[in-house]
Amino acid sequence: MPRLPHGIIINPKIIREADDAIDESIAQEPLGFARVKPVDLRRFDFLFLDLQDDDKNLLPVSQQTRDALVDLGEAMADDGTDAPAGDTKNLSAAFTYFGQFVDHDITLDQNAQPGSTPPIQPDLEPLELEVIREETKNVRTGVLELDSVYGKPAPKDPQDTRKMVIGKVTDLGDQPIPGSRPPGKADENDLPRRPVPPNFPTERDPVELDREALIGDPRNDENTIIAQLHVAFLLAHNRLVDEAAPPNRFQKAKRRLRRHYQYIVLHDFLKQIADPVIVDDTIERNRVYDPDEDEFFMPLEFAVAAFRFGHSMVRAEYDFNVNFNRSGQNNAAHASLGLLFTFTALSGQLGFPGRESKTLPENWIIQWENFFDPQGRASLSKARKIDTQLVEPLHELRTMEGQDEPGLAGKLAVRNLLRGYQMRMPTGQAVAHALRKKLKGVRDIPVLTPEQLEKNAEKVNSDQAQVLKRELPGGTKLSKRTPLWYYILAEAAILRKGRRLGPVGSTIVAEVLVGLVRRSPDSILDPEVDWQPNLPSADQGRNLADLLRFARVFQSS
Repeated sequence: MPRLPHGIIINPKIIREADDAIDESIAQEPLGFARVKPVDLRRFDFLFLDLQDDDKNLLPVSQQTRDALVDLGEAMADDGTDAPAGDTKNLSAAFTYFGQFVDHDITLDQNAQPGSTPPIQPDLEPLELEVIREETKNVRTGVLELDSVYGKPAPKDPQDTRKMVIGKVTDLGDQPIPGSRPPGKADENDLPRRPVPPNFPTERDPVELDREALIGDPRNDENTIIAQLHVAFLLAHNRLVDEAAPPNRFQKAKRRLRRHYQYIVLHDFLKQIADPVIVDDTIERNRVYDPDEDEFFMPLEFAVAAFRFGHSMVRAEYDFNVNFNRSGQNNAAHASLGLLFTFTALSGQLGFPGRESKTLPENWIIQWENFFDPQGRASLSKARKIDTQLVEPLHELRTMEGQDEPGLAGKLAVRNLLRGYQMRMPTGQAVAHALRKKLKGVRDIPVLTPEQLEKNAEKVNSDQAQVLKRELPGGTKLSKRTPLWYYILAEAAILRKGRRLGPVGSTIVAEVLVGLVRRSPDSILDPEVDWQPNLPSADQGRNLADLLRFARVFQSS
């Protein structure tokens, strides 16, 4: 599939062209490609559909509201320091990108309104309810089955079709580039990529196909950390093939990887980013989201708001490896977010202009050791707190040619807020009240007051607070009718000190991810399945770090 910038909404024409291009490439190079069934468009819908019946549950529709959301998004930029004081206590930054990996595995919007994204039009208004429900489709299967890893055009190894192809990094040799290959790292440490055609670019081979990653979801090549995480899953599959007994070694490896992935989602990722008591209760029983086969849908409140909490966890720079880190030792450069986007084919050109590489340069192989401490101490690269601030680079997004997005299109917080407005997201208060009623006698769901939201915004910066207090039509203000995405970030900051999601965020995220695991092939929550993690490694694959060790991309000391 051609490269897709972060946040793009896919329309039917893009899907048809992408699928035709994949089929054509497979026909020309039939060996090794994993053929899968055609794209099955599933639907999005509202988890709290009845809230749409009363306009008081939604943001007021007006030019003033649209403009206030723009101002609020712009005020969500941090001060540019990315100070360690903004870190979570123990949460590894790896989970920022694992969350993104999960998101790409389960959601990809297909929108019947070409040109509607990013939603930054000066006269933007919410879509009609029926348009949203009928025309917004999910290109992903919507369940945790790793179709982003196994789906076409991901190639199998022609020498052993039970295994997936792993790309090789580029040996820099004696090139005058700082740094060298991190110790203990193998050649097979890149995504499989389409080669650069002769006389590139041409009309037949447009820029979108330049060193395109041949993976089930091209968005997993939009920054270097998630690309390296995808590589780890490919390597883990291949090692599981080696351990499987015949027959059907590919399917056995795939099933085993899926189940470890599901376990990590539920018992490692979810219990760190959400309230573990809520997670355990939801694993016991889904109380809010449990659609049957005929009514399966991806909740919009999850996809458009709640699961975008990870945007606030993104750092401006990381301790990426021995060559790119924050220490400054041995001539190390900073692994800035901009560089992490530059050294992928999706968002950059695999290097600087005039010095591009055919594959990932060897000095950019990740050292996962820097993201987890083998002795169990705090991780060396932590995630930022979950709050209402986003790092400065997320207000300066780039196109897939590596150029700055102009105007509001380059500001992720603005895009998120306007997208929620366009998609008729219920307010945070409306959702909190709905959950409070639904879960009465199970758990308490507090509803944040305007004073709490305004006080928290003052701690961030006065501009945020002033926007929340601004009068809107109907005598309301954003601190009374708060965008759901912003509310969930503020709830985490106010009630959980930014260390994990609050009650509303935890409930929505846990309900949906647990519900998707129940619906997934090879589900570990199938009552007829008695399964426990079983990798031959330190913790049997119970956590993300252990899966990375098993894939041999994490060198324990």
